[in-house]
Amino acid sequence: MKELLQHLESLLSKKEFDLEEIKDLKTKLLKDHIKGLKIDNYIGDYPTFMEPVILGNHVKIGDDVLIGPKVYIGNNSVIDDYAEISNCIILDNVNIGKNFKLNNCVIAKDTKLNFDNFSNQNSILKGNAESREELEIIIL
Repeated sequence: MKELLQHLESLLSKKEFDLEEIKDLKTKLLKDHIKGLKIDNYIGDYPTFMEPVILGNHVKIGDDVLIGPKVYIGNNSVIDDYAEISNCIILDNVNIGKNFKLNNCVIAKDTKLNFDNFSNQNSILKGNAESREELEIIIL
């Protein structure tokens, strides 16, 4: 799984990439490797996890968050309050604001979504954004 995540990270770091390859890799990760429940480290009141969910090290989860099914959240990531995340791969060092609803997305490494109230599906999200307009969104 680690090699596949590194390959995905490498693909997303390029200026131009093959969307079909990213879709195939995301599908393989979610289908074959995201199994069970690994939620050893989290913070927040009343989070709900729908298996399978894997959280990396030092992940912080806000209040009233719904995560799953089929979610991977990488190391040192922060999911703020009231988020709903399903069928997503979130790479390392990602911050997601309050009241986000994400389905079937890939969030690139080091992405900072420093705003609230956002809904998206079937996309790659990248960048350091203070608003939706500043966010790089690539449709899968």
